[in-house]
Amino acid sequence: MKDYAPLQKLFYQEKASERNTVIRDEALRRLNEGSTFRSGISIATGELFLAVPRELTMISERLFRVERRVSKLWRELPGIARWAYIRGLIMGEIVSTNEIEGVYSTRRQIEEALESVASQKITPEGKRFKEFARLYMQLTDGSRRYPESPKDIRIIYDAIMEGELTENLRLDGELFRKEAADVVSSHQEVIHSGVMPESKIVVMLEQLIGLINSSKIPPTFSAIIAHFLFEYIHPFYDGNGRTGRYLLSLYLSEPLSLPTVLSLSTVIAENKNRYYKAFKAAESPLNYGELTFFVIQIMEFIRAAQDSTMEDLEEKVTLLMVAEQNLNELRSGEYSLSPKETDVMFQALQYHLFDVFSEISLANIADNMDVSKQTARKYVAALEEKGLLKAISSKPYKFILTPRAEKELVLATG
Repeated sequence: MKDYAPLQKLFYQEKASERNTVIRDEALRRLNEGSTFRSGISIATGELFLAVPRELTMISERLFRVERRVSKLWRELPGIARWAYIRGLIMGEIVSTNEIEGVYSTRRQIEEALESVASQKITPEGKRFKEFARLYMQLTDGSRRYPESPKDIRIIYDAIMEGELTENLRLDGELFRKEAADVVSSHQEVIHSGVMPESKIVVMLEQLIGLINSSKIPPTFSAIIAHFLFEYIHPFYDGNGRTGRYLLSLYLSEPLSLPTVLSLSTVIAENKNRYYKAFKAAESPLNYGELTFFVIQIMEFIRAAQDSTMEDLEEKVTLLMVAEQNLNELRSGEYSLSPKETDVMFQALQYHLFDVFSEISLANIADNMDVSKQTARKYVAALEEKGLLKAISSKPYKFILTPRAEKELVLATG
């Protein structure tokens, strides 16, 4: 059985005298196959469509088989571990999507932004990426909402780019850009020109929204097709990549688990050349609007995100299970821990293993125990006295396991 090949590749395999007719006929055949998903949306090279060859079927089956394992593991995690881990994923996602566009940010900056969102108190450190962080937080708390109009997409863009735009990159149209915008290579070669005029941008974004809402294309496929279409439209002068990848995460958060979705930009950042190459190939006139290989490439990125997440989670879950057993043995031993102190230590263990910085705050402890900070401070003070927790900051109060606690609870897992 022959491998399914891109039309562009087949073009160069044909005799020069016949290739145009042969490839045009093959493109038409693929477009009209009964199994093909047609978008009804046309770009310069033809109607966007997704054929369903054996290669796509195989990667789809593998993806959803692994996704069931990721989802099961995720559901079985204690709530505190889930929250600590998801915060770390959001930090990594924002740092990575910024990095792809050459924007420098750190996990500490995103942590400050997340804290500003949670506390509704804006700090100087947390102000810059606060609204961007809020969008990703909405993926985790059930408040996410798909854009219902091009104006909603503009609102998302404004949140992502708050405070980031220089004067020459501010939008000058009614909702989007009024002038042309090109994507250029490092050699200043124009590799893509965004849709013009603004009225056409609006029409095509309305088509994108219709595609996402269609029941005729599986949501994973429509999310990836919409990602290509958004970047093709290129509605802004700057920030198209970050906005497009947020929308991809938003649309994938329905069919896929949060750990998978929030690991995707990290994989893309590690494979940036393949990511851009997939866009370039999909837009080639010789591929006649076929997005099959673009979809397969993005699904391969999703699979890599799944594998990385599964490996990380399985290791952490194993460590937590053994550490919890060690804690139960220690509570009745030399430390003589009270039930409340044991509760605090188990929280600290979860943050140690699942938080990016292995830190737990006094506010976290109080919230998780449903007690005041003053009450929580008494439990923490007792654990500090016993040499199990160590304060690392006082504004806000944050704590980590001491080397002694780490040795007896975590490193003793071997």
